[in-house]
Amino acid sequence: MKDSKNNLLTQKIQKTIFSYQMFETGERVLVAVSGGPDSVALLRALCVLNVRYCLDIAVAHLDHGLRKNSKLDLEFVRGLAQSLNLPFYSGVIDWKKEKRIGSLEDDLRRRRYDFLFGVAKKIRAKKIVLGHTKDDQAETALMRVIRGSGLYGLSAILPKRSVANFDIVRPLIETERKDVLFFLKKIKMRFRIDESNLDEKFFRNKIRKKLLPYLLKEYNPNIKETLSSLVLLVGADYSYLQSQADDFLSMYLDSGAGVFKISLQALSKIDIALKRLVLRRVLEKVLKESAHQGAQPWTFRHSREIEDLILHRPYGSRVHLPYGVTVLKKRNKLLIY
Repeated sequence: MKDSKNNLLTQKIQKTIFSYQMFETGERVLVAVSGGPDSVALLRALCVLNVRYCLDIAVAHLDHGLRKNSKLDLEFVRGLAQSLNLPFYSGVIDWKKEKRIGSLEDDLRRRRYDFLFGVAKKIRAKKIVLGHTKDDQAETALMRVIRGSGLYGLSAILPKRSVANFDIVRPLIETERKDVLFFLKKIKMRFRIDESNLDEKFFRNKIRKKLLPYLLKEYNPNIKETLSSLVLLVGADYSYLQSQADDFLSMYLDSGAGVFKISLQALSKIDIALKRLVLRRVLEKVLKESAHQGAQPWTFRHSREIEDLILHRPYGSRVHLPYGVTVLKKRNKLLIY
């Protein structure tokens, strides 16, 4: 690791950590490691940098149970954690017992976060470290724009973000995948290849293999930088609106026994953008008290349905949302439970 070329990745990661104040010296962190190149490089680089930060690092791996050899990924990550003398936590999705909700990609994402939140809570870690690169950020931004995303969807891939009382940090977010692969080659570090990442039936893979290279070649050779800047700008706007929504809720939200009540009169007086975010924040609180605190199943269609309930439907009307959440219109209050 003394080779200056090998240190380029750790230097870049250290700069990102410093820029976004990702860690505090000595704190406990949970690193999600799939076994793929990004997460393996992240873990190795963090161990190098840990001379400075003295972090209490734990490793987590979720076996998605979708491939015959997925158990080999789990054992690889277990062995990697053991070689680094780090505690290891694993989980396996049993599809014989589990019912899929929504698209496979969205369902897996929710399950990964639920698993990570559960482990982090168990070991009392406030930080969850993910191996998303600048390439991942660009791919995700494109996916969400194409599917129709608002500020929340784009701001969900920030370098640092608070979710469900945890800080999600992404030290590789300013690093391109090619630099990750170069780093691993130089230190002769093995990693696992998930063949499902090559399957173009998954939307992200199609973006990665076809759309992003086409945009790079035909429209903007700096498209990754452009999309990264977009995410940061949107994130700043969303953060401000979120603070305004929280201020509103501190004055007009009552809760008890799992039921959240908002003044209809107060809701009617605020801007539509703020109103939508207020409702999203309350829905997040409802999920936080349930077994799906990491889920975010709301779409623009759901927002419009709630708005229609507030503006046009009679008192006593209801809107039923994913995960059994109900929105009920009373005479002076909107009840969400």
